[in-house]
Parts: sequence; structure tokens; C-alpha cells
Amino acid sequence: MSNVLGPERPKVDGGFERDSEEDFLKQMNKVPLFMTELPEEENDALAALQSLIYEGPPEEIAENFKNQGNECFKAGKSQYQDAINYYTKALEANCQDNTIIEACLTNRAAVNLELQNYRKVLTDCAKAIKLNPKNIKAFYRSAKALHALDKIDQALDCCEHGLKIEPNNLALQQLEETCVKRKEVLEQKAKIKKEHERKERETKEALENAIKIRNIKMETTPNTPISPHSVHIDTETQQLIWPVFFLYPEYKESDFIEAFNEENTFLDHLEVIFEQLAPWDIEHKYTPDNLQIYYEYTLSTGNEKKQKLIRIGKNCTLKEVLSHPKYVVKNGIPSFIILQRQGKFQEEFLVKYKS
Repeated sequence: MSNVLGPERPKVDGGFERDSEEDFLKQMNKVPLFMTELPEEENDALAALQSLIYEGPPEEIAENFKNQGNECFKAGKSQYQDAINYYTKALEANCQDNTIIEACLTNRAAVNLELQNYRKVLTDCAKAIKLNPKNIKAFYRSAKALHALDKIDQALDCCEHGLKIEPNNLALQQLEETCVKRKEVLEQKAKIKKEHERKERETKEALENAIKIRNIKMETTPNTPISPHSVHIDTETQQLIWPVFFLYPEYKESDFIEAFNEENTFLDHLEVIFEQLAPWDIEHKYTPDNLQIYYEYTLSTGNEKKQKLIRIGKNCTLKEVLSHPKYVVKNGIPSFIILQRQGKFQEEFLVKYKS
């Protein structure tokens, strides 16, 4: 019976033993024809086979590499990179046959198109068209890549050139139709974007004019994070709606009013905020009738600047306060200090601004 696992070796007692299957496979893997991976050590037989690839005229070498690239491309995505490598080797073989060069360029472009390497597709197709201005595949693949990049006008130009060469080319006709539809979509998007930008510009100008008419002064501190909340105009009443901070320094607390209509009074909002006792107001001191409102401003005397407080009435509207000559809206959000009237903390707090 034949030995399928390998040659038998003499035993010490005169009999024979077989190589294990693992040993047999290791031996076979040293034979270039049966190798499943490249050996780490030098292999003369493999080196000899590899050298044969580069023997012969450049055109023959390039043709062989091109054919290997084609086989890898047909094998599927797992061998796409191998296909690219073979086409590249073919192009590096110093071949003088433009037909082979052209084929390798368009084929490599086809692989890169599958891999979505669109810039490389365009580069190879441009070279192929330079060699052959009637290369229909190069025009088609260029158009596909340009369509993927949303360069629709250029894609349509490629389709037009290709259809001049082959007017009945169905693939190009379908691609041209796809490009036309995509162009319509992009034009509609551009139109909507332009209209949106126009409205934003008009809204911004209207807001700037409204602030200017009211003599409201705005100041922005460098490197201040942009707030998601900002002043805007009520389109129905044309009144300004502001985000506002109420600060309670005694308890290091605050309230943020997202939409404070400029015609509302401060009392309007205090009554809503303190309709129920604040959880931090453990002494129940903060009620609308027991509060005073201040804002901070900068007093400049020569080279010296001091922070001062101005008290405002609870029945004042926000518009009246923001239009005051000394008030400056900082970083787009007005803020006000709320203190308990005649409390110990109020006395100590106000002293800091009297020096």
C-alpha cells in the first residue's frame, strides 16, 4: 500500500516509520509550487522562479504582469490590492507598447474605482486618454469618479466626450442621465442654501439696526465661548427677546431666563421665579417684594477703572435698562445681581463697590 503521508524511514529495530502529516506539510511548503506563505529564510528555488518573472522583453514582462492583475481583479475584493500592485509593476517594466500601458492604466483605474480611490482613478484615466483620446473606458471611469466626488459638470463633460466616440454606449448614457439628476438636486440644494443665507443676512442686519436704534452697547470678551442662546427679534412684534442671567451672590446661585422680552419688567420674572420658594433659600428671604436689583458697570477715571453698581427698579422694563448710557451687554447676555433688601450680606457686598 502506498504511503500518502510521506516516505518511510528505517526504525532502529529494522522496521519502518512514517513522517507525521505535519512534517509532510512542512516539507511540501518548502517547494515553491506548493508554498502557502513566503519563507523567512532564503529559498534558492523560489528566487529562481521569481527571477523568471523579470526575464524577457519589457513588453512581455508588462503583459504578464497585466494578465496577473486581471486575474486578481476577477478574483474579487480580497485581491484588489494585488491587482493594483501587478498593474503598477507592468507600468514600471519600461514597456514601449502604448496599448499595454493604456490597458494597465484603465484597468488600475477600474480597481481604484471599486476601492473609491477617486483621485487615483482620475490620474490614471487622464494618462490613458493622453495615450488614446478615444479610450471610452477612461472617459466612463473618469465620469464615475467625478460623479462620486460631486464634480457633476466635469462628469457630464466626460460623458459628452465619450458619447461623441460611442453615441450608443448604454453605460455612458445611463451615467449621463444620473449626472443630470444629481445636478438638479445639487442646484436645488444650492438655491435653498442661498435663500437661507439671504434670510440670515437680513435677520442679522435687522437685529443690528434694532440694537443700534435702542442705543444698546455690546461688548465681547476675547476667547469667550459662543453661547447657544442669543438675542433675537420677535417677527410679529419686532421686539427684542434676550437671554438674561439673574445672579444671587449670597448663595452663589443663578437663574437663566432664556427669553426675556424687552417690554417685560423685572418684577414680571421675579414673580414667576419666586412663586415657589427656591430650594437654596433656606431662610425664606428671597421673595419679590424683599429683593433689590443691581447691575455692574465700569467707571473710568483717568487711567483707573473701578467696578460700580447701579440699582434699578423692579418695575423697569429690560429695554429701559439696556438703553441706559452706563449699561453694557457683555458677551451677548445681560446679567443682573439680585440681593435681599437690608440684609447683612447686602451691606457687606455693597461696601466692595464704594471704595
